[in-house]
Amino acid sequence: MSIREKNKNFMQRKATLLAIVLLICTSWTNIGMAQVISPETNEPYSVDILNNNYKARVGEPFFLLLSLNPMTLPPGYSVSTLVDVLESPDGAGPEILTGYPKTRLTMMNAGSYRIAIRVSLMSKSSCGGVDAEEILNQVINIQAAEL
Repeated sequence: MSIREKNKNFMQRKATLLAIVLLICTSWTNIGMAQVISPETNEPYSVDILNNNYKARVGEPFFLLLSLNPMTLPPGYSVSTLVDVLESPDGAGPEILTGYPKTRLTMMNAGSYRIAIRVSLMSKSSCGGVDAEEILNQVINIQAAEL
């Protein structure tokens, strides 16, 4: 076999390997994680924010009220709540104490706060790791005013 044929075979194997890798990578994005299904309703779990008024007072606690649907957690699961401040007035950001079913925010300055709320169902795997399924990812705007 000549050097030219060896190079051609090598390039063909390399192109085939690259095509396989690309196929696996692009198909991986189409494979979703399994959803946690409620044994009561046979539907995926979800969370609603019960507040319908996003107006807060500076220096006073503002509570985000969360509701899990259905209300009973599956065995071995807990709820994790994360809050990120995306935009806030100049100065100190809000004090945040995450929790479920209530998350407390205390705004330190008057103005508009853009907040991202993420809620996940958490479980421990048999290998000591943690599995999480995000069931809410929502951005809200809270308007804080002076007393």
